[in-house]
This record gives sequence, structure tokens and C-alpha cells, in this order.
Amino acid sequence: MSGTRRMFAIEAGWYERVRRGYICRYSFDPADFELFDANAGYYVATNTVVPIHVERMDDLVASILQEGIELRVTPSLQLLKERILSSTVNFSMIRMRNAV
Repeated sequence: MSGTRRMFAIEAGWYERVRRGYICRYSFDPADFELFDANAGYYVATNTVVPIHVERMDDLVASILQEGIELRVTPSLQLLKERILSSTVNFSMIRMRNAV
């Protein structure tokens, strides 16, 4: 239903927290990391790493959209979870324990 390469989905109950929140994006030397999970896009470092740059991101909704990521807001992630699990889409569901 979408031509996007990346999508974030959040439950409506989290929208205000995402809108008002911030995160810090850390940049590292990619040579220090190895692929851990290709499906989810997880990389790990086996040595201590030091960030090259740290960027505070305050307007998360705008930051998501500026990265070309589609943002979907839904009452519950459960139906989406079931459909994704039965699809061939690459995904990460790292925070599903917080879903309604």
C-alpha cells in the first residue's frame, strides 16, 4: 500500500510523547561494527566505540519525515504486527512490549 522503503508505525497513545520528545543520534566509524541481523538492520561492535558526532533531535516527527520515512499512527500495532510477521517485509519490532 506504499512505495516507501522505510516506515515507522506508532500507536496513537504515543504520538504526543514522540512529538514532544527528543533523541540523540550518535555517529560512529562504520568499520567498528559488524552486521548482526540483516532483516532488522542491526549492527554490533565487539570493542568499545567512541562517537564521532552526537546530534540532538528535538522535533522527532519532522526529523522522521525529513529522512524520507513514512510515519503511520494507528490505534494499535497488533494487526500490523501480525500482517508484517506473515509477510516478506524486513522489519524490527524492538519495542512491541509497549504496544496496547
